[in-house]
Amino acid sequence: MAKVSLYINKEVWAKFREEVFRKHGSLRKLSSEVEALLSSTLVEDKVTAQFEKLGFKTAGAISSRELRERRPALRGPPSERIIREMRRKRVAETLPRQ
Repeated sequence: MAKVSLYINKEVWAKFREEVFRKHGSLRKLSSEVEALLSSTLVEDKVTAQFEKLGFKTAGAISSRELRERRPALRGPPSERIIREMRRKRVAETLPRQ
């Protein structure tokens, strides 16, 4: 355990205390509620632990920039072009010929 000092907006803290009081009937669970909120934002550790339980080794999360860099190169035309051509053919087949 660690004792921590924080600067929090008065209104936000008052609303949070009210919420904890409504939920538990006292303010004794204030610290555990703050800890639960902080833990809920640390998803990466939980995901990594679950993958390891399944037998997958993980090296942690990667950034969106790293993801773009590692993305494989496309092999062929973009799907938009293929779909556009398919629609063009379908429309041409349904038009009456004169």
